[in-house]
Amino acid sequence: MAVQRNSSGIAFIVEVAAYSDGHLKVYELLDPLELKNWQLQAEFQNVIDSVSKFGKAACLSASVSWSPERGESQQLSFVLGFNSNIMQLNSAKVWEFDQDHQRWLPVAELALPEEKGDPVYAVAWAPNIGRPYEVIAIATHKGIAIWHLGLNPDLDGRLSVEKVASLSGHEGGVWEMEWDMSGMTLATTGGDGVVRLWQSNLNGVWHEQAVFEPTT
Repeated sequence: MAVQRNSSGIAFIVEVAAYSDGHLKVYELLDPLELKNWQLQAEFQNVIDSVSKFGKAACLSASVSWSPERGESQQLSFVLGFNSNIMQLNSAKVWEFDQDHQRWLPVAELALPEEKGDPVYAVAWAPNIGRPYEVIAIATHKGIAIWHLGLNPDLDGRLSVEKVASLSGHEGGVWEMEWDMSGMTLATTGGDGVVRLWQSNLNGVWHEQAVFEPTT
C-alpha cells in the first residue's frame, strides 16, 4: 500500500493485489474516509513483454514491496515477484506509474539472465536517505540477492540494475524480509525459524551481523 498525492496536493491510497493466475490489479482509494470505495486503476501481468504467450499460471505466492516515499516528485513504483510455474512471471520486476500516460510500465528486471525463471519468495525495497541509487533485496531458492537500482532512466525509460551481493545462511527458503528505517540493516527469516541481520560495510561488502535462534 502506498500514499500518493494528485496535482492538487490531495492524498489518496494505492494498493496492489496479486492473484494465483499471475495477474495483478492496482486499486486506488480517492477518499481515505470511504474505505468501501476502492476503484480498479489497472490490471496486468508481471511480464516485461506484454505479448508473451504462456500456459495457465499456477502461483503459490507473490511478494510486493513499494518504494518508500521520498517526496512529492517521486514516481509511484513497486517491485513484485511471483513463485509460480511460469518463468516469465517469476523474476522480480520494478513497475513505475507513468503520470503522463496514466499507465504502469516495467522499468527494470532484477535477475541475471540465468536466474530469470527462478521463483521469488520475498522482496524488500529499502528506504533511501541520500543514496544516488535504490537498494532492493530479492529472495529465491538460491538465497538473498542485493540489487542497486539506478535513479535516472535511459532513452527507453529503463533503469540500470546491478547485483552487488549474494547472501546465504538460512536453511530452506527465505519467506520474509524487512529493512530498518534507515535502509541500512536487512532482517530476514524463513523456514528455519532463524532471524538474521545483514549490513554492508564502508566498502559495500555485505556481512551477517547477528543471528537470533528460535527458543524452545
